[in-house]
Amino acid sequence: MDPNTNMVEKFVDKDDAIRDDILLKAQTLFQTYGFRKTTMEDIARAMGKGKSTLYYYYTSKEDIFKTVLLQELQEVFSKTKLAVDAAETAVEKLRAFSVTKITVLAGMINLYRLVFGELFERPICWGSLFNEYDLQETNLISSILSFGIANNEFKPSIEKEMDMFPSIIVSCFRGIERDYFTNKLPGLESRIGTISTLLVEGLKIN
Repeated sequence: MDPNTNMVEKFVDKDDAIRDDILLKAQTLFQTYGFRKTTMEDIARAMGKGKSTLYYYYTSKEDIFKTVLLQELQEVFSKTKLAVDAAETAVEKLRAFSVTKITVLAGMINLYRLVFGELFERPICWGSLFNEYDLQETNLISSILSFGIANNEFKPSIEKEMDMFPSIIVSCFRGIERDYFTNKLPGLESRIGTISTLLVEGLKIN
């Protein structure tokens, strides 16, 4: 093997390790002190490095925050989709969607409370971060509804509303998440299964 190739791979591995360390330290600081109070100096100090290291990999604190958030969102979606794929019926899939989302998000509650606070204050800055996440969830809900219709679980009339209905469901869940993270729905994680079952009843064929 070309020794130059080994050298390049080592540099790539080192860069990845440093990026991961930046994100890990930043995530802890964001969760502890919030976005506004956390500085690039704080992140660099937590890593035991200078700020120049951070700016080599990321352009700003906002850039780091967005990357942390996108990683978290992708983790939520991946775990949710895994649970949905494992369920056998459309009803079970929708229940898995809601229960898994809230369960996973509950473990990230400090970060997400921070995120929703920032979204309320500066929606233009952070709102675009959720576009891809919303699209992924909308497509997943759409596939569940289509499966339910094809499997004679859900009402055929739903098919006429498929251009909008999946987005409405995602928006409803986003509202539930928002209220959960602003302490309006305490204990939701232990009751979301029952609540989602009640919601699904309106979709089922009687």
